[in-house]
Amino acid sequence: MPTRVVTRTPDRRVPNERGLQTRQNLMDATIELLATRSYRDIKVMDIAHVVGTSPATFYQYFPDIEGIVLEASRLLVEETNAALDGFEDGSWSSDGLPGATRLVDAVLDGWSGHLPVMRVLTAVAAERDPRFVKAYFAATRPVVRALTAAAQTTTPNGEGKELVHALVSGLTATAGHENAGSVQGLTKHQRRRGLARLVHAAVTTADA
Repeated sequence: MPTRVVTRTPDRRVPNERGLQTRQNLMDATIELLATRSYRDIKVMDIAHVVGTSPATFYQYFPDIEGIVLEASRLLVEETNAALDGFEDGSWSSDGLPGATRLVDAVLDGWSGHLPVMRVLTAVAAERDPRFVKAYFAATRPVVRALTAAAQTTTPNGEGKELVHALVSGLTATAGHENAGSVQGLTKHQRRRGLARLVHAAVTTADA
């Protein structure tokens, strides 16, 4: 999925139309490489080669590869907020397993166009890079709100936060395998269904 660009370079210049297109091409090439290669294995030279430009041109528009990932995460945050707009009051939990299934599908469908970015955010945030920690929490905050609203009705003794943390971790892990045809013999549908059952068991209030 093309990633919308912002309009300023690292030195705060506003690129012209051609510059904006070059910047967009660099971002798209980076996301494409992230879909098939490890984040640690990608170099600026690789990105420049895909676009047909030079590393020097790359640095005119981005400070580093991390800068591209962090900028791409902004659209991920926007789309996650939009996907979960109807879930944040927790009312989905009253529908039992169907409600939990809708939530899981909304989260993973909302992330589906940004899976390479989500995988990098999750991995680098785990290393405690503060920039990526901030971006990871921004991307998962709508999910936390939706789960917390439901958990508060079933876990009044303060255990809801623990459950929410565990469920968000499960969702991000599942997202990392979304494009895999089979994981340990389980299809994408089965993996989602299993996660929905966990959400239902943890925070929903009605029987399936």
